[in-house]
Amino acid sequence: MYKKLSVLIPVYNEKNTIEKCLNAVLNAKIGDLKLEVIISDNNSYDGTKEILSKINNEKVKILIRDDNKGKGANIKNALKEATGDLILFQDADLEYSPEDYLTLLEPFYKFNADVVYGSRLTRAKTTAIVGFPNYIGNQILTFITNFLFNKIFTDIATGYKVFKKEIIDNIEITSNGFEIEPEITAKISKDNKIKIFEVPISINSRGYNEGKKVRWWHFFSYIYHLVKWRFIN
Repeated sequence: MYKKLSVLIPVYNEKNTIEKCLNAVLNAKIGDLKLEVIISDNNSYDGTKEILSKINNEKVKILIRDDNKGKGANIKNALKEATGDLILFQDADLEYSPEDYLTLLEPFYKFNADVVYGSRLTRAKTTAIVGFPNYIGNQILTFITNFLFNKIFTDIATGYKVFKKEIIDNIEITSNGFEIEPEITAKISKDNKIKIFEVPISINSRGYNEGKKVRWWHFFSYIYHLVKWRFIN
């Protein structure tokens, strides 16, 4: 049914982790699927681009943006080049482990899923203990999403999302920043024909001193865009 997995890695100033991340992705177990890795760099200035320029692997395509318009623009840039039957979003900081790929892929084979989210909050797998405000913020966002769209998500802010190519291709994504996350979630949640599943994943969260880029104000942006896309087609 599925022949190829496209792993999209949006990158911005990740010189300390991008090589480890890429190696983990290339060595991940994905069954009989062929692997395609698309790295889109958002005009890094810390040496990441120089590291990427030295990568020579037929499975890996490197895209370098001339300007930085945000994570959403970076993901859209990678999406344009994706040819896999399944599309997986992978952050470059290794908070999320490619060892979970088989878990993420299973619902596509077992339940004919259209979209799979990896939940960090089921506690079914190893979970780094993070600060209480981050946890409460995620719980609030998840509750609002479930209320607005009549769903039962447990972790709406997860970075691990996998889509059938035709599903993600049919979403008109307009966001260029972190608001791409609530936009995608809202648009798939509004379509009751799309079969969404969650699976447990492990998480090794990093701190702001280690380069974490999400900030407190993204919480309010997330809420605004959830509400916006609930009522706008």
